[in-house]
Amino acid sequence: MTTTGPLDKEKDKGADQLVNESIPHREMRVISPEGEMLGIMAKRDAIERARGLNLDLVCVSPNTTPVVCKIMDYGKYLYIMKKKAKEVKKKQTVVEIKELKIRPNTDTHDLMVKVRQGKDFLKDGCKIKLTVFFRGREAMFVDNALANINFIITELGGEEALAVERDTIIRNRRMTVMLSAKN
Repeated sequence: MTTTGPLDKEKDKGADQLVNESIPHREMRVISPEGEMLGIMAKRDAIERARGLNLDLVCVSPNTTPVVCKIMDYGKYLYIMKKKAKEVKKKQTVVEIKELKIRPNTDTHDLMVKVRQGKDFLKDGCKIKLTVFFRGREAMFVDNALANINFIITELGGEEALAVERDTIIRNRRMTVMLSAKN
């Protein structure tokens, strides 16, 4: 005879949590739903007590001897844990990195357009990755590229308003600088 009731929810649960019959230990220290210590019990007795209260037996500390199990509503426990994880995720701030791409011989007007975009990115709280691409013989114009980078940095607010997180790096025909706003 198989019993299927509200307590037989192990199939729907995550594999990382030990619930009811999936607990491999024979003896366990059991805690009541109110937090009261019920003592060391056999697995069968603990599950019967949980079912008598229409709740689940959940292993909360599997690395102790004997393991510690608590009688609780496992569905409600999962719901609360998901809600907490959602709150933590909501409070996290993700800093985006926006990239401004220029060439070593980019004209002043085009650089001003990039400066305007950079100011908008900084207002939004993003970091800026300023990249200069070299094609063909443009690799000779490293001085022009540095001048363009310095021009953009000064137009964005200079050293007072910007923090240079990663200084100028030249790699694979690219020159990059990482900038962020000082708060």
